[in-house]
Amino acid sequence: MQKIVTLKGTKDGFQLLVDQAAAFQTVLDEISKLIEPLKKEATADKPLELTIKTGNKLFTDKEKNATITLIEEKSHLKVKNIEAEVVTIDSALKWHNEVSPKLQISTVRSGQIIEAEGDLLLVGSVHPGGIVKATGSIFILGDLRGTAHAGAKGKKESVVVANFSYDAQVRIVDHVHVIEQPDAKVSEGSSAVEVVYLDDLHILRISPLSDIKNLRPELGNVTGGLING
Repeated sequence: MQKIVTLKGTKDGFQLLVDQAAAFQTVLDEISKLIEPLKKEATADKPLELTIKTGNKLFTDKEKNATITLIEEKSHLKVKNIEAEVVTIDSALKWHNEVSPKLQISTVRSGQIIEAEGDLLLVGSVHPGGIVKATGSIFILGDLRGTAHAGAKGKKESVVVANFSYDAQVRIVDHVHVIEQPDAKVSEGSSAVEVVYLDDLHILRISPLSDIKNLRPELGNVTGGLING
C-alpha cells in the first residue's frame, strides 16, 4: 500500500512527498503523525527546512496555509516551499504571455502608443513622437525615431534592438538614453542596427547586434525566441 506522505532527508533539509490521489484532510492527518518525532530532533535555534512536493496535486492557498501552520506549530520544521508538477491555467497563460513575442505590423506615428506584455517584435518604423512600450524586450524591424521603452514593469534583462541611425530615445526600466546622431550620418542613409541594454552598473550601453548572444544568451533559449542558435 502506497504511503500517503513520505519524509526524506536531503543535504538541504527534508522533503515531504505527498500522494496526489489522497484527500487533503487525510494528508493533514498523516503529516501530523509523521512530524511528531521530529520535535525532539531539532532545536528552536536551528529549524530544519522542509520542501513539500505534491506531484500532480495542486493545493489551494487555504490548503497551503493550513499545511504550513500545522507543520510549523507542531514541530521545529520550517516550510521552505510547496511545489507541484502542474500549474493553474491562469499561471500558464501568464507564463505564455511573458515568453511569447508579440508581433505588430504597423507604423507608429506621432502621438501613437503601442504596448505589449512580454517581448515585442515591431515590423515598421517609429516616427518622432511615437512610443513603443513592452514589459520585455523590443525588436524593431524599421527605423526608430521616437521612443522605445523596454522592461516597463522592471525586467532589467530587457533589450532594445533597432536601427539607431536617427535621433531617438530608449528606456529600459526607469533608465533613459537619448540617441543623437549627426546630420551627416542620417543623410547617408546608413543602417546602424544595434542593441541597447542595461549593464551590471545599471548604465545603458549600445553594442553591435552581433554581441547580443553574449550579452543576453537566454534570449535564444525561450520557446518562440527571436534569436536562434
